[in-house]
Amino acid sequence: MGQLSQAPIRYLKQAWRTWSVLRQERPEIIFVQNPPIFAVILVSLYSRCSGARYIIDSHTGAFVSQKWRWSLGLHHMLSCEALMTIVHNESQGRSLQRWGCPYQVLAFTPGDYPAGEPYPLTEKFNVAVICSFEKDEPLEIIFEAAGYLKDVCFYMTGDAQRLDRRLLVKKPENICLTGYLSYECYVGLLRGVSAIIDLVNNEHTLLMGGFEAVSLGVPLIISDWPLLRNFFSLGAIYIPNTVEGVLKGVRQMQAVHAQKRCDILILQEQLQAEWVKKAAELQQLLS
Repeated sequence: MGQLSQAPIRYLKQAWRTWSVLRQERPEIIFVQNPPIFAVILVSLYSRCSGARYIIDSHTGAFVSQKWRWSLGLHHMLSCEALMTIVHNESQGRSLQRWGCPYQVLAFTPGDYPAGEPYPLTEKFNVAVICSFEKDEPLEIIFEAAGYLKDVCFYMTGDAQRLDRRLLVKKPENICLTGYLSYECYVGLLRGVSAIIDLVNNEHTLLMGGFEAVSLGVPLIISDWPLLRNFFSLGAIYIPNTVEGVLKGVRQMQAVHAQKRCDILILQEQLQAEWVKKAAELQQLLS
């Protein structure tokens, strides 16, 4: 409750700093992320005063999050003013199409990842579980499934302080809560594991952990949503968000791991080629 009550003050401070930077730098084109919608409102006001243009980078939460659903009307209006709105999947693209606003679907952005620091792994089949301990992550099924997969070690990333205490007491020995890692250690962990698990309850969410897996060439186990199945079309195993789904998904990955690693590299090439094409289109717009 305390954080919520401080939000208006925080946004006002950030708005003032942003306005000061804009006045100092005087950009002609501004990229602004949504959410928060307040950042887009501020950039829109600056653009009206200065003659600048702006491009909105709208994330999934701008469309489906309960926190920001109230702002969809503003989002519509501001997207109609924008030079373009970048969205991350076709479902969001259809929303912009209905609004009659210029948009581009740009999901995958190739990362320039370092070699990373080698992470101390077990001799077992090692799997990284990408999570931020949010409510839309079905972590309880991984805790239960891990108890049946004694020959597999699960490295669960993110701030474990946010983990539900009732779930923590059920943690089996083969789940390692890494806590926050330095960037080098995090990349080293992902490079070292045999597979990455990234699960979500929301069917319209593209997964950053999936992008990381593609960029690093690590096979994926992901929730079986149409959006994810369509986007991560190679190198992945799709599972229902159930204990049985995790059990079967991990066992299947162990059986076909070599093939899935080859497939994810093919997907990497395909998505990088698509990125080059769309980046060129965006650059042409900016020119």
